[in-house]
Amino acid sequence: MRAFSKSSEYAIRALTRLAQKADGGPYQLARELADDLGIPAPFLGKILQSLASAGLLESQRGRRGGFRLAAPAESISLMRILEVLDNANEERECILGQADCTDERACPLHEFWKQTSEDFLGRVRHTSLSDLILFCERNPNSEYPVPRPA
Repeated sequence: MRAFSKSSEYAIRALTRLAQKADGGPYQLARELADDLGIPAPFLGKILQSLASAGLLESQRGRRGGFRLAAPAESISLMRILEVLDNANEERECILGQADCTDERACPLHEFWKQTSEDFLGRVRHTSLSDLILFCERNPNSEYPVPRPA
């Protein structure tokens, strides 16, 4: 079971990488970022444009153009990224696909899924890009956000 869509996974990895290089630094080209992260460049370009349209990134065309964060890393939560790309919200869908799954009309996994999804959404809401950078600094062997070669 995937927690994030591929678009959101790529976005979080790319924004983490941009945040690592931030400090008001230069713009980064989408294709260079895609090469660095092992992400298909056209797909990442579309994702970055969506994030720029939502105000999470600044974009600039031209010779010194590219993308950079529009706000400090500590102010960009993972939930905000998910809202842009996956239309994430606080509503839970039934894990077993039941159309009407409420406390009154629960499926067999209702209580488990209710607690698990609340915990997950809370974590996503309160985790920022700066938290991911801190993780990277404390765990250099993870090599996140750059994937290990297959």
